[in-house]
Amino acid sequence: MIITNITTQKDPERVNIFIDNEFAFGLFHSTKVELGLKKGLEINEATIHDIRAKDELQNAKSKAYHYLSFRQRTQKEMEEYLDKKEFNQNTIQLVIKSLLESGYIEDLEFARTYVRDKTTFKNFGPYRIRNELSQKGVSKEQIDLALEEEYHEEIQELVDLVKTKYSSIFQDDSQKRYRRIGGFLQRKGHSFQTIKKVLDSIDGKDD
Repeated sequence: MIITNITTQKDPERVNIFIDNEFAFGLFHSTKVELGLKKGLEINEATIHDIRAKDELQNAKSKAYHYLSFRQRTQKEMEEYLDKKEFNQNTIQLVIKSLLESGYIEDLEFARTYVRDKTTFKNFGPYRIRNELSQKGVSKEQIDLALEEEYHEEIQELVDLVKTKYSSIFQDDSQKRYRRIGGFLQRKGHSFQTIKKVLDSIDGKDD
């Protein structure tokens, strides 16, 4: 079998490979260059298999980098994303290995950033943060360390948040007020102790 023609696709990063005057497959231009593919080159089925495998790996890496361009990802998130793109497991693990070695994926750093962002912008507590990070595949040990390093309880911030959100219920009876505020803070992942501190602080300011 002989490569009889190579043409550029609409995507300039991709080319079409023709074998024995018939279209055979498309691949990245960079893969073509790396493998030295050119018109007139004789190839066999084993070579074609290797070409396809290398091109799939390049395609998976390209999609992985694009996925990372929006925000950080955990290893589990990346594995699930590539699986949905229907790459085979061998390709997925090769991409993951490359991303881990290059530092593009780092679950502990992801967890640290997540804790900072969710506490600063969402006022989430440790229980909700822990649950969400666990769902994203971060290990318990990494979650514990990230919370220890980055989470700081800010009672006054929570008091201010509650007073802004529930300003209209401060004339209600204390039990109703406690239920609504307590439920709100609980959904955000705060502990009973933290909720009690917030409610006690509010009561003290109301006196």
